[in-house]
Amino acid sequence: MYGILLLLAFLVLGLAISNRVFGERPIYVRAWVGLLVGLLGLMWLVVPFSLFIGFTKTSHLLALLAMVILYLIIRKLYAKEGCLKYQSDGSDVVMAAVTLPIFLLIAYLLNTHIIAPGNDGGLYVGQSTYGDLSLHLGIITSIAEQGIFPPEYSIFPGKILSYPFLADSLSSSLYLFGTPLRLAVLIPSFVMALTLVSGFFILANEILKNKFASAFSTLIFFFNGGFGFIYFMDGLAKDPSNFTRIFSAWYNTPTNYNEHFIRWSNVICDMIIPQRTSLAGWTFIILAIWLLYNAVNGENKRYFAYAGIVSGLMPMVHTHSFLAMGIISAAWFAVYFFQQQNKKEYILNWLDFGIPALLLSLPQLFYWTFPQSTGGDFVKLHFDWANEGDIWSWFWIKNVGLVFILLFPALLAARRKELSVYSGALLIFIIAEFVLFQPNTYDNNKLFYIWYIFTVILVSDFLWKVYKSMEGIRAKWSILVIALIFCTFSGALTVGREVKSSYMLFGPNEVEAAKFIKSNTPKDAMFITSDNHNNAVSSLTGRNVLSGTPIFLHFHGVGYQERAQDVEAMYKNPESFKTLSVKHNIDYVYFSSYEKGKFNIEPSFFLSNYPVVFQNGDIFIFAVSERAKNLYQSKTLK
Repeated sequence: MYGILLLLAFLVLGLAISNRVFGERPIYVRAWVGLLVGLLGLMWLVVPFSLFIGFTKTSHLLALLAMVILYLIIRKLYAKEGCLKYQSDGSDVVMAAVTLPIFLLIAYLLNTHIIAPGNDGGLYVGQSTYGDLSLHLGIITSIAEQGIFPPEYSIFPGKILSYPFLADSLSSSLYLFGTPLRLAVLIPSFVMALTLVSGFFILANEILKNKFASAFSTLIFFFNGGFGFIYFMDGLAKDPSNFTRIFSAWYNTPTNYNEHFIRWSNVICDMIIPQRTSLAGWTFIILAIWLLYNAVNGENKRYFAYAGIVSGLMPMVHTHSFLAMGIISAAWFAVYFFQQQNKKEYILNWLDFGIPALLLSLPQLFYWTFPQSTGGDFVKLHFDWANEGDIWSWFWIKNVGLVFILLFPALLAARRKELSVYSGALLIFIIAEFVLFQPNTYDNNKLFYIWYIFTVILVSDFLWKVYKSMEGIRAKWSILVIALIFCTFSGALTVGREVKSSYMLFGPNEVEAAKFIKSNTPKDAMFITSDNHNNAVSSLTGRNVLSGTPIFLHFHGVGYQERAQDVEAMYKNPESFKTLSVKHNIDYVYFSSYEKGKFNIEPSFFLSNYPVVFQNGDIFIFAVSERAKNLYQSKTLK
């Protein structure tokens, strides 16, 4: 409860700040910005205090005090009289009509996909969260349990956590104050999902000045998909199983079908639900784009500084979104520069953006990002993204679908203003087509989706203009309906698959073992386990695992091989265990079916030499260090 109250306090203060600073905006816009200010406050104001006293309750209370002081300063600087009375032009009604159902769908999927408790005592997830969720749970629990700041990898202790962790530390804050882990993940995710969906509509409406075209673009973006559904239509009349496997097979969907190079994943199913950093990054880049767009195209030049602050805080929220924002701002600066009469004033305005953006981002980049990305697998030339066998044009047509086809007439029909806005997206697409920024080629989609935000807005504007040009034609609505069906059919099918999916991530015995570990082992205890990605020790307890799964460590640029070899030697060779367990300060050995299968051994050596502190089904936990044995003995005596 206290964790939820802490979040609510930051959100209320964020709303109060937004109401002062953006008083000239409609109330729903102020509410959107305010929620994001509150989230940023809880993410970031904890950081400076945690650097000195650790990630503790005290650092959070000091952060709350800092947020209150910030509000009082804003209250003095911005007069309340600046706030306009609410006057609806209908945009709020249209926004609610289109965004609320999308948000409720996302909320439902989050609820069923984030360690949902089963009747058997296990914890269940969906298809999309079966992979990455374990990593995020481990970050959340280890930050809160261990309090080390800057945080380290709990699956590779001693290595600083360079992965953008602020979306997870937001949940760590709730977890630290007693909120159950599932709710600590869900509640901030609900807030971010609401602000993302509403923020997309607000940005589109700001650019298009057309609430109906903005609603159209919102639907196309969140139910994105191309022509992948065609692969599931073959022989449908004779054998419907080719189609129905969409809802049962593992990653055989119209938006994620590697066999036919379909890689344009649906943003709800494969980005928003499983990828917490993408969810957080998109919420804030939309805010940053909205601010910068208003600064460049509006009269309120204060928005340059606001956009710079939000952009500068983004690297450890989502590095790809920060990179995309840097590309967009570079393109806009150049394009709009040649349209200005007073170029000196224009440059000075952009300094209001650039100075806070650089001052806030550079420490993050030099401390966290750049040390991780210096290896050869980061930042290299690579043309044609994830296409491995198609002609370039056909790859993009079948993946992105009708939106990609309509992009070209939309560009031809666009005026200078629309082309200027789209310049940032175009530069993102070009760079992402030629440069990889991480070992996993697929991850460049985190840049392409920012390009797609602008693309669906431009295409929706074009379709709406075509529709309006058909005055007197009775069936003109059919054009929009048909276009909407083609743009969203693959995405809708993928969402249907995700709604239906359910997989056990942690069994009931693992849940019981995790409860024991949390209650009976030191918070900095060191375990050895197998390298399965769904590691109950690291994910559910926040304790350290000497070497976790390569699936996560490799793509984060962590050299894990030597430790992994030591872990294998400790399980398989008793003599090696005696020396290596001392070398690595191992406190506990975790033994389950994963360890048995991975190393092809029985726990006989450990049963003969070390006390069993927990046993349930196939899971054994052995105390091996002196402090672990002493703790066990003291609890036994009690």
